[in-house]
Amino acid sequence: SSRASFDPSQHLDLGTLDAPNWSRHTCGSMRKLKNHEQKLLKKVNFFDWKSDKNLRENKILRMYHIEDREDYTKYNKLAGLITKLVAQLRKLKPDDPDRVKMTQILLDKLYSMGLIPNPQSLEDCHKIPSSSFCRRRLAIVLVVNKFVPTVKQAVQYIEQGHFRIGPDLVTNPALHVTRDMQDHLTWAEGSKIKRQVKEFNDQDDDFDLLGN
Repeated sequence: SSRASFDPSQHLDLGTLDAPNWSRHTCGSMRKLKNHEQKLLKKVNFFDWKSDKNLRENKILRMYHIEDREDYTKYNKLAGLITKLVAQLRKLKPDDPDRVKMTQILLDKLYSMGLIPNPQSLEDCHKIPSSSFCRRRLAIVLVVNKFVPTVKQAVQYIEQGHFRIGPDLVTNPALHVTRDMQDHLTWAEGSKIKRQVKEFNDQDDDFDLLGN
């Protein structure tokens, strides 16, 4: 059973929060707001805040080439759940057996997923940003590991079937790549793009060029 979410619009008349109404109620007249007053009101204007938030989100979606906004929503939820779990663990005494056990399980899991740099301390996962999940998307991992120069190209090549993880061909740019998967990430056999890269790097192998 899910809890009903709190909707501020049911408790506040947001229409009364615009600058002219605030001016009328607080100053008793419809005088024009001064520059510093306008700046102050903008900081607490819920509509501007939502707009700014959307701008930041859109910037992240473009940066990581995330086509499905729902993916980013899921990353935010996961990051929030991890933060809450860490907060609960930190409430326990440092030598509590349950805290020690659960902390190690959590750290090992997050490390294997590539979300934290090392599995040593809860401090490393106290506030994991949603961008940590974005950076483990297959398209991003390919760019970081210099398979391709841009995320756009990475997405295109993935969807065309130019990469594999181990023996398995991968065609989903949004695939979460763990540290173990990253070690087995390579070009698909017979990939024309792979050959072009090798030719560019002057690393052709006659065995490969024969189609073996």
